Amino acid sequence: MNSQKASKENKYFFFKEIIALLEKNGVLPCFILVGGWCLYIYREIYKDEPRIPLLRTADIDFLIPRSLPIKNKIDVHSILQEAGFDLRFSNISGHIKYVHPWLEVEFLTPELGRGSKKPFQFRMLNLNAQQLRYLTLLQNHTITVLYSNCRITVPEPAAYVLHKFLLSAKRQNIEKREKDLYTAMELGEFLLGQEKQKLRIRQIFDSLPRRWKSTILSITKKEAILIAELLK
Repeated sequence: MNSQKASKENKYFFFKEIIALLEKNGVLPCFILVGGWCLYIYREIYKDEPRIPLLRTADIDFLIPRSLPIKNKIDVHSILQEAGFDLRFSNISGHIKYVHPWLEVEFLTPELGRGSKKPFQFRMLNLNAQQLRYLTLLQNHTITVLYSNCRITVPEPAAYVLHKFLLSAKRQNIEKREKDLYTAMELGEFLLGQEKQKLRIRQIFDSLPRRWKSTILSITKKEAILIAELLK
């Protein structure tokens, strides 16, 4: 086995281990998996559909809603440390990322109101989360699926596509912008062939704030004509 293939398999296996660990400790229902690993879940849902893109990523991104479905404190910080993660602390923002040779775990939460550059403290979980705009789009439209014997919550694929288009328009980093666009276009065009998902793209789009819709329409008219035709 070459080193690149071994590294990929280690990441995939370790991802399943982390999901199982969070499930075992009763904290998985608090999280929504977002980011690149969602594509692996979508592949599972659609029986390894090759038209769903898979991008290499070292980050496991979890979105945490402000309202937590727990009554007792769960020390996620200690759970991850015991699993072999080291801490990477940002001196600028105070945000903590959990780093392992195979994967990194980062926690996010929607930026509300005027927002803040400071991380939001989830004291019931003993961790903090970076506050970012537009995450409510993902938080408000989710599905829960069985993955590796664990019930994991992810954004609806239609919401994921719209979020990627919205995010790409705000990116300063060209490489990240192109990555977002590629993911949105590939997954989006696949969903257009699924009647229920095609309908969900339109329904979720109609529920968004006017400025968000304007931004998504602007970028899809340039980059994804078929999706723009659905949304206009």
